[in-house]
Amino acid sequence: MAKSPLLRILSYHSINDSYNFDKQIKFLRKNFSIISYYQLTVFLKNRCLPEKPLLITSDDGDKSFYDNAFPILKNHELSATLFVITNLIGTSTPFWWNEIEYYLGKNEGNKKVLEVKCWANKRREAYLEELRNTSSKPILKYDQLTPGQLREMQEAGITIANHSHTHPMFDKCTPEELEHEMSKSTIILRDLGFTPDVFAYPNGNFSPNAESILQKYGIKQAYLFDHKINKGDVNPLRISRLVVNDTTPLWKFKLILSGWHTKILPITKALGKLRK
Repeated sequence: MAKSPLLRILSYHSINDSYNFDKQIKFLRKNFSIISYYQLTVFLKNRCLPEKPLLITSDDGDKSFYDNAFPILKNHELSATLFVITNLIGTSTPFWWNEIEYYLGKNEGNKKVLEVKCWANKRREAYLEELRNTSSKPILKYDQLTPGQLREMQEAGITIANHSHTHPMFDKCTPEELEHEMSKSTIILRDLGFTPDVFAYPNGNFSPNAESILQKYGIKQAYLFDHKINKGDVNPLRISRLVVNDTTPLWKFKLILSGWHTKILPITKALGKLRK
């Protein structure tokens, strides 16, 4: 365990609002010490970090990161970590949750995605296959990041890291499925010259069984999706992150970074239930 001076790690997904994202980055540059994955690695070994450290991460490897976030980060000469799904690299295969929304419509699709995330992984895979085979709609296509685009970002200081092979919920997988996910993603990222031993749980779904398999595959850092600031001891295999997005208004962005948002949210949810 390593002692941390309130380590903040942001977790984005798709980034389409480049104007608001740029405002967020300018605020971060002014008020925090934006660190790289390598600086965090050093910290986990010798507890040395600058004042008010903050790491920027983004999950899934959506092409919008390359189109909209990367130019801004590059302009500001800032690092970030991008967690990619390895079976999508260089393909026109969409994210599976976008497929559900496409086939069912936005509202019903969003509800279904939340439901499917609670299913056993085999059931999720079977359901997706059924949707594709029974729908009258054309097969959905979506351009994913290419190896060349990923290398370009890596050369500019973006760490290309591991977000599994197919993005299942790791707490809903069998040991055999977890072995497959980690084996494939590790080999692909290593062969491409990226960083397979830094991992973000898909959807943040941690489980002790999954953690043991991550250790088997040499994962040195594993990131959650728990909307918390890292305080005190930092377990390198259970690193907390704050959830933000490109459209988060600056007032809310500041509130999240302060840590108060995590404390206020349960209260507002409880009050909402009382009003019903």
